[in-house]
Amino acid sequence: MKRIAGIDYGDVRIGIAISDPTQLLATPLQTVERKLSLKQTAEEIALVLGEYMPIEKIVLGLPLLLNGKESESSHKVRELAPFLEEITGLEIIFWDERLTTAQVQRTLKEAEVKRKKRTQYVDAMAAAAILQSYLDRLERI
Repeated sequence: MKRIAGIDYGDVRIGIAISDPTQLLATPLQTVERKLSLKQTAEEIALVLGEYMPIEKIVLGLPLLLNGKESESSHKVRELAPFLEEITGLEIIFWDERLTTAQVQRTLKEAEVKRKKRTQYVDAMAAAAILQSYLDRLERI
């Protein structure tokens, strides 16, 4: 089986996660800084993912409002998707990421991780949470 990648897109940092080859477990990889253009950002993400090929698809977190409607951030994610698809050649799946970052922040705080360290880990962990949510809903035969 091929791996699946997970992305948590933010205005400053982008978290990246990857599944194991059996597509059961998501692991946070790293965080990359957002670049000046969406194309450059997609190229940076593709560089990171290149080390983990073969990859089947990318699960891209879609930040919806609590009422389920799209937010301004949702539109930015949708603008990034075509660049990612073009550069990687991979299918893009949008996945509801409501409250993912807040959930990860709370987990790290409960684990008594210092604020500065939380900033380093939260985006990649959010990407892993998004990806794990997707993996948990895959139909298994």
